[in-house]
Amino acid sequence: MAEKVFLSVVIPAYNEEENIASTLSEISEHLKGKDFSYEVVLADDGSTDDTLGKARSFEDRLAAFRTIESSPNRGKGYVLRKAMLKADGDYVLFMDADNSTSIRELDKFLPYFGGGYDIFIASRRIPGAEVEVPVRRKLMGNVYIFLAKAILGIRVSDINCGFKVFRRKVAGDVFSRQTMNDWSFDAEILYLCKKRGYRVKEVSVKWVHKDTSKVKPFRDAFRSFMGLMKIKMNALNGRYGKS
Repeated sequence: MAEKVFLSVVIPAYNEEENIASTLSEISEHLKGKDFSYEVVLADDGSTDDTLGKARSFEDRLAAFRTIESSPNRGKGYVLRKAMLKADGDYVLFMDADNSTSIRELDKFLPYFGGGYDIFIASRRIPGAEVEVPVRRKLMGNVYIFLAKAILGIRVSDINCGFKVFRRKVAGDVFSRQTMNDWSFDAEILYLCKKRGYRVKEVSVKWVHKDTSKVKPFRDAFRSFMGLMKIKMNALNGRYGKS
C-alpha cells in the first residue's frame, strides 16, 4: 500500500444473527494486525432478530465500532446509502454480513490504493477468482450481467459481488446520487461510476456461497430486470444529473 489510510468497513445487515458474530470476529482478528486505522460501521436494516445485540458485543474488540439503525426494513440499497455517506474513512469498503467474501481478501486490494483508481470491485469472473456457487445461481448472475451491459453499458465482469471499496470523495458523490433501495443498487452505482468517469479496478477474490443468503434467483430475476429498466429511465429523465 502506497499511502497510510483510514479505512471504513461498512456492513449492511438484515436478520444476520447467524453470521454477524463470526464475520465481526474475523474482521477484528485481521485488521488488528494492520498498520492503518479503521472503523467498522454496522448498518442495520430493521432486523427483527438479535443481529444488533450480537454485533454490539464486539464494541470492546474493535478499535472503532458504531451502528446505524433503520426501521422498518427498506432494503440493502437504502441502509448502505445511509452508512456510506456517514463513513469517515479515506477509503470505504462495504462487505456482506454473511462474509461470502472474507475481509482477508482486502489484502489483494491494498497494493492498488493510491494508484489512481477511484473504485475497487471484487470480481468472481476474472482469472484468479475462486468461486463456490450453485450452477443455477451462476447462470442467473451471467444473465443479469449480460442485461446490465446491454441496458446500461456497464463494462465490468462482476456487478453484484458485495465487496467494493471507494475513495471517500467518490463514495460521497456516487451514493448521494444513488436512488435504488433494492438489489439493483449495485448496478446503479457502477452506472454512476461510468457516467462520472471514475476509474475502476477489478480484483479477483475468493467467494463462498452461504446457505443463509437471502437471494432467491428466480424471484429476484424479474425484479432485477425491472430495476435495470428503472435505472435506465432515471438516466434518460436526467435523474442523475450531468457528468
